[in-house]
Amino acid sequence: MTKTPVVGFIGVGLMGWGMAKNAVEKGYPLRVVAHRRREAVDDLVGRGAVECASIAELAAGSDVIVMCVTGAPEVEAAVAAIVPTSRPGLTIIDCSTSEPDVTERLAADLATRGITLFDAPLSRTPAHAWAGELTTYCGGPADLIEIWRPLLATWANVIIPVGGPVGSAHAIKLINNLVALGYAAIWSECYGLVRKIGADPAVFREVVTNSGMNCGNFQNFSKYPVEGDPNGHKFTLENGLKDLTYYNRLAARWGTSTLMSDGALETLRQAVLMGYGQRFMPEMSDVIVALNDKD
Repeated sequence: MTKTPVVGFIGVGLMGWGMAKNAVEKGYPLRVVAHRRREAVDDLVGRGAVECASIAELAAGSDVIVMCVTGAPEVEAAVAAIVPTSRPGLTIIDCSTSEPDVTERLAADLATRGITLFDAPLSRTPAHAWAGELTTYCGGPADLIEIWRPLLATWANVIIPVGGPVGSAHAIKLINNLVALGYAAIWSECYGLVRKIGADPAVFREVVTNSGMNCGNFQNFSKYPVEGDPNGHKFTLENGLKDLTYYNRLAARWGTSTLMSDGALETLRQAVLMGYGQRFMPEMSDVIVALNDKD
């Protein structure tokens, strides 16, 4: 590229704010559009970004658009708003957690319009996004990923091409999320029983800490049932339900068993039904406590 591409960023939420901050601070002209996080947009404008009144306006002035939105419906809506005013040769990088079949369909349709889309979902936390230390895994042609590696590297210090077509990274993301969400469901059930038998949650944390099962996931989760701090994993239970629903659809598409994910999915479904949807992942333990306390 002979010039630094102009980056349009859609979705400056918990993860996107830090990602966009790193892009503009590391030399990329940045265009943003407000949705719910006025604070994020004001901060980014203060760092040199240009605020656009709409996605259409953002698309008209961008060479590449990064999307970091909630899920497949939001991705489809954003793409529909991008297309009418997009520049020739536009690339869209979808960092959302979306459904692989939707990603495949959108990429194929956009290709007929001269627009390239590839998936680059994320791992780690908003704190890592702010520090530029996310992990991203990318689906699509290796040469395309290499073209955009410098931009991806502004927010991710680990970039993993998954070696499959567009959509394959979203599939790997959903499988990875089962690991995180499945463990959260296990820790929740364990802490629920610990409380039920009258034991000290801190003792259980110490036991696991000094076992082969100790890991960062457990330590971050345990800050809530032991210390009352839910901020170790700032990911809502509602989003967890969405991700595992996507995972189960992926598994059904490929005809694979969902014995483990079904249990975690039901725990998350109960959380949302009980009104806990906007709580963070470690607060899943409250769902089990509430269920255990029922007569």
